Amino acid sequence: MELDFRKLYTPNLFDFSKEQEKLIFEVYDKLFQTYSISVVEIENSPYSKIKAENENQLLTPKICYYITHKDKTNSFYLYITNKIWITAKGGLSSNKYDTLQIWGIKELDEDLEYISIKRKKTMDCIAGIFNKFSIDFTEDKDFNKKFYVLGTNENKTRNCLTSHRRQAIQSFPDENFQFEIKNEILIFGIPKELSVNNALAVADFLEKI
Repeated sequence: MELDFRKLYTPNLFDFSKEQEKLIFEVYDKLFQTYSISVVEIENSPYSKIKAENENQLLTPKICYYITHKDKTNSFYLYITNKIWITAKGGLSSNKYDTLQIWGIKELDEDLEYISIKRKKTMDCIAGIFNKFSIDFTEDKDFNKKFYVLGTNENKTRNCLTSHRRQAIQSFPDENFQFEIKNEILIFGIPKELSVNNALAVADFLEKI
């Protein structure tokens, strides 16, 4: 069921600060300039397929956008989430919506098992020697040098990461992105505070990938 974002924007549903409210509307309006966008119930989105795995995490979706390109050929979901931080004493922050972030989900055409991609660090190079799921792309030296790839099924991982997709990953403007595929669900986001630029970058990536 499609929901009217403006009509549903009430303190009961979206209990954000005034600054956060303003930012959420800015993100919505900027996305609307490029995409067809509607607000859907989170439980009716693909998040429900991975919810059980994330129940104990401190990152919780609060708003879900269903995004399609204007020509209706591509679709994905964007989530405005809240990140609750741990205090120095190990407790939860008293600020209910401590930090907003943007994350995306895209449903894929096939089950790719598990794939993870991140920027390489020194420890990743060492860990890769001992991890049987580490995959090298020696045919793409630039990509192989920059990114650490894990995949439980090597053939599916290589078939998934075509040259087009590797290029999209390399050209993403923020190197701190998180990329995971769990079966037929791609999860992608930036673990940083929500901004219009971050939202547009994640949307552009999910459209291209």
